[in-house]
This record gives sequence, structure tokens and C-alpha cells, in this order.
Amino acid sequence: MILASCLLGVLLGLLGGGNFRSIWHKRFRVWPLLFLSLFCEWLLSSQRIDGFLTRFEYHMLLRSVLAALQYGLVIFFLARNAKKPGLLVALAGTVLNSLVIVANGGRMPVGPSISRFGPDALDKLGQAPHYFAAGGQEPLFFLSDLIPFAGYMISVGDILIAIGLFGLGIYLPYRVVRAANAASKIEKSS
Repeated sequence: MILASCLLGVLLGLLGGGNFRSIWHKRFRVWPLLFLSLFCEWLLSSQRIDGFLTRFEYHMLLRSVLAALQYGLVIFFLARNAKKPGLLVALAGTVLNSLVIVANGGRMPVGPSISRFGPDALDKLGQAPHYFAAGGQEPLFFLSDLIPFAGYMISVGDILIAIGLFGLGIYLPYRVVRAANAASKIEKSS
């Protein structure tokens, strides 16, 4: 849903007169942090890594620290780029998701409505180490994946991230004239 909302925004930006080449000219600060965050996400979602972590007495604490690192990297990236359209809203959603995930040992609680998708959904949930079936008493349960949407569960944070990335997607195809470039063009024409 999140990636689709960004792609839909890009499509609308292109249909509204934007240019595909403009996407590649956008500048984002500290963007390599996103790759480190993806690496942390991979570690959290890997069954093999989860099996390794369960050998330690403080398994859930290690997962929480790794999740805090992952979300800290994303939050720092979004905060450094918050002036770009949509990223402040995406930042708010990311903070909400990070709070519930870190509070629950590096895993996102999934509400009981997942049973609407059949027993296979619960089986798949059991195989994903970064999610778990919630009973309703988990810390910050109201921020969990509680909303059934298009065959899976989403959270309020996910909705905010999707809205923010939709706004960013609309912005990306449009040409941005930077102040330094505009000033040099004016001087050359004088």
C-alpha cells in the first residue's frame, strides 16, 4: 500500500505536467541512511536471524534495540528532508509505527481482525518474526495493525506514511528551480 501510494502520486504528477527526468534531479539529505535502515529491516524479518537471537536471554531487548536503530535512521532521514512535500506527514506515521514496534520487542502487533482473511493469514503471520497476533493487551495496542485493507492489516501510522509518500510522489516529477540556479540565470541574462 505504501509503495503503491507513492507510485500513484508520481503517476498523477506526470499526468499533471511533470517530467520523468525531474525525479532523478531531486536532492535528499542523508539518503544512505535508508540503506542501513533496510538492512536492519532485513535482520528483523529474517527467520534465521530471529532463530539466532532467541538463543540469548534478552532476545526481545535485542530486537527492540535493532528496531529502534532501524526507525531512528528513517526518522532522522525524514526529519532532515521534512521540507519536501509529504515527508512531515510520513515522519509522523513513522514515529507512530516506531513507538508501537519498539514497545513490543521489535515486532508489530496485528489485531484480531486478521482472522477475516482466513486461517492462512494467521499461518503467514506466525512465520513472520517481525509481526505477531495481538491479544489486545499489548503496549500501545491502538497503534497496531488493526485496520483490514486490501487483504492485509494496516495501522494509523501506515496510513499517514502512505499519505505522505503520495504527496512526495506528486512533487517528484516537477522541476525545482533552486535559488542559486535562478540567480545565476538572471545574472547571465543581464
